[in-house]
Parts: sequence; C-alpha cells; structure tokens
Amino acid sequence: MTTELQVDAEVTLSPPSTFLSPCSKFRILVLGNPEATKQELFSKVFGVELEKRLVSDTFDPKHNIESELDLQGQNDRLAVHASPNFLNGDQKNYNRVLEFLSRRSASADYTEHVHMIWYCVSTSEEDRGISDLEKHFFTQDITSVHVPVVLVYTKYDEFVSRVMLEWMKGAGSTERGVSKVAVGHILKDISSKKFEEDIGRHWNMILPFSIPRVCVSSGDEDDDIRSFQQLANSTLVSLKGEADVKLAFATAQRSSPVISTQFCAEAATDYYEVDTGHARKIHGVDMRDILPNFFAKAAQIFNLRDPSSVLTDPLLLNRVLDSTFGTHQKPLLAESLRRSGTESGNILLSLSPHERAVLLTQALSGIVLFLHMLADSQWSHAETLPTLAPLSPGYTFSTPTTPHFPSHSGSVNTDLSQRQISRELEDLRLGTGKSILLDTIESSSIFTECQLKQDISELILKAVTLAEKSEITGAGENNYRFAYHQHHDAMFLEGGYGGDEDGVGKGTAMGDSLSAADMIRDMSMTFVNDNNELREGTAGEGKVKLACGLTILPLN
Repeated sequence: MTTELQVDAEVTLSPPSTFLSPCSKFRILVLGNPEATKQELFSKVFGVELEKRLVSDTFDPKHNIESELDLQGQNDRLAVHASPNFLNGDQKNYNRVLEFLSRRSASADYTEHVHMIWYCVSTSEEDRGISDLEKHFFTQDITSVHVPVVLVYTKYDEFVSRVMLEWMKGAGSTERGVSKVAVGHILKDISSKKFEEDIGRHWNMILPFSIPRVCVSSGDEDDDIRSFQQLANSTLVSLKGEADVKLAFATAQRSSPVISTQFCAEAATDYYEVDTGHARKIHGVDMRDILPNFFAKAAQIFNLRDPSSVLTDPLLLNRVLDSTFGTHQKPLLAESLRRSGTESGNILLSLSPHERAVLLTQALSGIVLFLHMLADSQWSHAETLPTLAPLSPGYTFSTPTTPHFPSHSGSVNTDLSQRQISRELEDLRLGTGKSILLDTIESSSIFTECQLKQDISELILKAVTLAEKSEITGAGENNYRFAYHQHHDAMFLEGGYGGDEDGVGKGTAMGDSLSAADMIRDMSMTFVNDNNELREGTAGEGKVKLACGLTILPLN
C-alpha cells in the first residue's frame, strides 16, 4: 500500500489525491460468450448496471478486445475488457487474447496491466465439453500470461432448476410427506453431487490447483447475491503479493463491505507507530490532520455511488464523529479538530499517549462504521461470514455462520443523497453499535501489548464488525471470535477455498442460502410423516437420514 509517511523535520501525511495513484483502476479481462456471461457479473460485483445487449455485444468475435466496456461513468475504479472464450476452438481469437495479455503486461504503467481473468463457463449448456484450446490454455499457456485466473461457472441457478425438475419427475414424486425445507436440503446435496459428476470433475482434470472455481447464480435471492460475494472474495485471494492491485480491486468492488472495511483498517495503521510493545499515534501529526486525511481515503476505498459528492461535505466528518461519541467525549473531539495538540491550553495535553491512541482508534473506527453502514444500504448484497465444509474431494460449500443482515435503510443500488446520509447518521447516533465499538477499543490490550501494526488493523476490523452486527444479531464476543477468524482465514489470508495444507485453493465455492439461524429453525421442524421412506430404524425412532449425511431427530 502506498500511504507511507515521509519523516523529515516534521511528519507529513500522503495526500488523499495520490492514495490510489500507483494503480488507479482494476483491469479485468472476462472471457465468455453472450449465453454464458450476463450483466449480473458486473452489477453484483462492481455495482455497474448495464443493458444486456451492451454486455452481450462485447463477447462478439468482431469486438475489439482493446476497447474497454462502456461503464457509462458508473465506476471509475474499474476497466473491463471482454472476448469470447475458447470453446469454439477459434485459433485466431485465441492468439488475439494471448497477444493482448502480453502487450498489456509489457506496459510501464501498472494500471494498464490486466490484473485478473474471469473465464466464464455456462452450466446451462448441457453436454458442454472442453475444447482443445481450453485444455492448452489451462495446462500450458496459463503460466506464461502471468495473470491470475478464476473459473466462473455461470447460471448455476438454472442448473439447479434442471436437477429439481428431474428429481420431481423421478424419486421426488414419491416423497409426498417431505417438507419443503427437507426437499431444499436434499436438492442442494443432489445438485452439488450432480454438478461434480457432469461438469466439475472434467475441469478438475485440467485445471491447476491454484485456480479457484466459483458457481454464480443470476437471480436476486440471498443465495444468488451471496454467490457473487464468493466470486469477489475468490478474486481478492487470487491477487497474491500485489498490495496496490489488491487495493485497486477493493475500491472497484461493491459486493462485500467487509472487504472495504478490511482495507480501511489496513490504511489506518499509517497513523500509528509501534515501539516496545506500545501502539501510539504517530508523533508530530495532529488529529485535526489525521481524521480528514483518513476520511477522504476511506471514502475512496468504499467507492460508493456519489454523483452529487455528498461525501465531500466539509461538515460531514464532524457529524460522523458527533454521532459516534458520547457527550463526555465530544469536547475532546471538537478540540482535536479545531486546535493543534501541542497548543498551550489544549485539553488534549492532559491525555496520556495511551489515551490519545484509544481516542484516535475510536474516531477512525467510527468513520469506517459509518461508511460500512452506507454500503449496507446501497449495495445489493447479503453480508455473511462464511465457513467452509467439505462436500466431496476438490469441492467446498460455504455455510454462513451468521444470519442475513438486511440493509439499514432498505434502499439498494441508489445514489447517495443528503437524506440518506442523515438517516444513517441518526441510526449511528441512536443505535447500540457505537457503544460496542467504543467499548471494544477502550478495553483492548493492543495499546500496551502491540507487536505489529496489523494488530491495530485487526482491532479496528473487529470493532466495526461487532458494532455493525450488534443490533440485528446481539452477537457477543465469543460469537464474533468464531465468525471473524473463520472469515479472515478464508477470505484474506493467502490461499483459497478448499485449499490443501499449503493454502492452495482447489475447490468450487457455491453460496448456500441457509444461514445458521435458518438451519437451527429447520432442524427443529418435523420433516417427514410416519410413512416416509427416508426414515431409518423403527417407526418409534422416527429419524430422518438426508442425502447429505445429516440425521434429523423428530420433535416429540
């Protein structure tokens, strides 16, 4: 990340205007075809709403691969190139793609490089084989292009629908006593196994283990939206070792506020110094300079749709802090924004270095929480913290550990307005989240036991996550620790889904629409009647054995 501080006679902060300059756009190449690739790829991951015809035309063989997809000014942090995939065996198209990637990689401007390839395969195409060019690309040329690749199985919902129809015509028609919930569990299990048999195993034979495989659906249900979050997270994990590119993707994506919060927390560490186990505010820079500097950078990371520039209101930072802090702390914040911390008579002089570090961390975290809430209300998503459970060799299925969290204000895919800003500020001021955020930071031992700046980043991420979820879930410290570490391991460490011991991802991530709360509720229901053939044992035992291996006991 390029927000390093310049230390001379006096410390100066890098200006927000240069924050993203090393890689100002995330550039992606999407290889697919009009049938396999739909505009949902761009709307649900990057928040770009485009006409279907406009997207389809970019996958025409006559389309110039050098021409960026016209995003109509909806996302300045993104550049998209598109071309047909290699299913049809078009050698001319194949050579054109390789030449394009090679030419881009030679550019001295890193923004001009292609940072990611999404190779799209439609699961709605029955009996789709793998062409010789596809085999050649993934077994030989993939190492020469030096660009990460994610294999994207599109229209997975249509595949599941076909499986459901087949099941209903066959054995499913005899399960008259099975509840809809039980049928849902059975179909998920059958669909994943059939997907592996019909599609997945063929690609697994040729794909390197390091290439993630993600199934995405086209609808607007929670599980459909969650599948695109899996795509966003798999894309981020695949960008190994390039901090500037990862930051570029984090600012381009509009799918997961958790990703944005993670990068804001990392950016915040530039305002601290760690010495002899103590974390302190950097010496020589006032909070009145730090807070607006960070607010501007954090707003760039979240990249909210803000055509009216309401986030640049010079009074907004004061309003955010006023909504975050309690009455007894507001004089300190007002003083820190108005006067230098070294001026005679400044009440900040009465604070110890430890207390100043706590106050700074609370203020930075409050800014991130506010932006996270705005993203919750604007982006089309269903935020979860997934864990991974094995289905079969080479596959993973994501099971959320937290329930679906609805938007704060209910609006989705809308531009920011002063009304929305005021609404979220009021939610922040009246909600319980801010108290959890402030208490989590104040009670932390990080400021006296800090070894790395990453410890500060994780504290901010922890405080924001707990605060954002608190009102809906009532999640406590223990619930957080489990969910956060599972999420952090899966999404932000170098590795991938279903990885081996070396952290190399080799699985297919598929979103599950059932949350932990759903699972508990479902397992508390009577799934089948006394005559159901799924029961095992005697009629008195009444156990239900699902296809996925779960045994459900009836309620008595």
